[in-house]
Amino acid sequence: MVQTKKLKLYLDTSIPSAYYNNSQPARQKITQRWFENEATNYELYTSNIAFEEIQQLKNEQKKTNIENLIFNYNIHLLTHNDKSQQLAEEYLDKGAIPKSEPFDAYHVAIAVLNGMDAIASWNFSHLVSINPIRKIHEINKKHKFNIIEIGSLQIFGGEKYGTI
Repeated sequence: MVQTKKLKLYLDTSIPSAYYNNSQPARQKITQRWFENEATNYELYTSNIAFEEIQQLKNEQKKTNIENLIFNYNIHLLTHNDKSQQLAEEYLDKGAIPKSEPFDAYHVAIAVLNGMDAIASWNFSHLVSINPIRKIHEINKKHKFNIIEIGSLQIFGGEKYGTI
């Protein structure tokens, strides 16, 4: 039997955070069911940037819960470096991602430079939106990087658990 290669899926901070965010119940339910039922279909990654964002949370229990979720699902940790810094700055300078959101640019740069197939995010303002995606693809194409898919958990199997 031929074994299919799992898609390399980068999770930005909004994904594990949503697991414990009861202020958005539909998103929380989709995220929880996705982790319970779909996560094993992917090779999961995040980065030290996500941990930096998690450390900014004021709620210590939520912070611990999110960190444990990342460890319990064996999510691989990628690191930010000089190359990802340069690419992130280009995303910001060219308007792919607003300059006020450097962490979002770092997430994309780290994912692209580490050969991820896709990025999952609940950030519909700065990532999961047609204009940022087009600009990110344009910049990546210029550098001869592979195209990276960007979407919410709904396109990675979460649609069966609800809609937002």
